[in-house]
Amino acid sequence: MVALRYDVKSTSVNVRALCDMIRDGNSDQIILFASERNKPDDEDDNNLPLVAALVQYTIPHIGHVYVVFDGLFLTAARYPRYLEVRDLLELAESSGKVFFCQQPVPLTSSLPPEQAVETMKALGSIKPLDVSSRASYFSLLSHFSEQAYVDMH
Repeated sequence: MVALRYDVKSTSVNVRALCDMIRDGNSDQIILFASERNKPDDEDDNNLPLVAALVQYTIPHIGHVYVVFDGLFLTAARYPRYLEVRDLLELAESSGKVFFCQQPVPLTSSLPPEQAVETMKALGSIKPLDVSSRASYFSLLSHFSEQAYVDMH
């Protein structure tokens, strides 16, 4: 297995990079995750939960190559950031190759990429991200529904 970590930049650059990978005909599967929420005894971090992703490519005669998107990658915590997540989810719905895990992922950015991949893959079952499941994934990212974000703005 080959594992690489995406070098996190600004959220707008980050979302474009992930969307490009979704559009890439060479990517086999993209799994979206939501990081764990703040715990009552943690310092208040308004960015949590975060979007994380695992992109899988299969290269003939080499095997699987994974790209890990984690760390301060993307969040729906504030309305401008929600708009980026909305764009990602709209593309994901139509791609047919994006899935999501219903289990929150621990923060993996301090782990080597190979260990981050193993942590993400071990979390449990995944389900396709489509029109009927989008709300389930979004509920992992926010206490508000997507409609509530739209109604507030």
